Amino acid sequence: MVRNYTDQPVDRQILDRIIDAGVSAPSAGFSQGQRFVAVTDAEQRNAIAASAHEPEYVADGFDPWISQAPAHIVVCTDRDAYLARYSEVDKMGPDGTPSTEEDWPVPYWWVDAGASMMAILLAAVDEGLAAGFLGSHSLDQIHEALGIPDDILVVGIVTIGYPATDRRSRSLARGWNDRDEVVFTNYWGNDRA
Repeated sequence: MVRNYTDQPVDRQILDRIIDAGVSAPSAGFSQGQRFVAVTDAEQRNAIAASAHEPEYVADGFDPWISQAPAHIVVCTDRDAYLARYSEVDKMGPDGTPSTEEDWPVPYWWVDAGASMMAILLAAVDEGLAAGFLGSHSLDQIHEALGIPDDILVVGIVTIGYPATDRRSRSLARGWNDRDEVVFTNYWGNDRA
């Protein structure tokens, strides 16, 4: 994750290839509920930065990475696309009733948006760029600023650009978890013979 960029713009063809990586990410039942808003306009990027409380971030000594990034991709999801797809004949439950949100113990609209977000981050790196992800702190402001319909859920924003010298996040001082604490083989805890 990079949080400082040069002011060099990102070529639209490169940005389109990065977005295409997100569009082509998998989706449950091929629901294709992922949605994206590419933002390159400086005024719009500044509106996003303001809604994400960038001034407070800068006051803590960090660079204004959100407004500085020459491109943003706002990753969204359309929950209703999943509910509609899983109400089609080939995806209906055994009793033939349409899908409801309660039928989804894991809401795959969030999972699929995460897959798209990761595909976008990796595609940016493949293009020789840097990228960072930020959660959307003020969803109503982002919806309003970008004209996103109320029924579309904003997952977050990927900032993209050419990297500048970056100040490392204080979170990294925590260090990595020991692998044995997070990876198990065949059984949780690795202590079963």
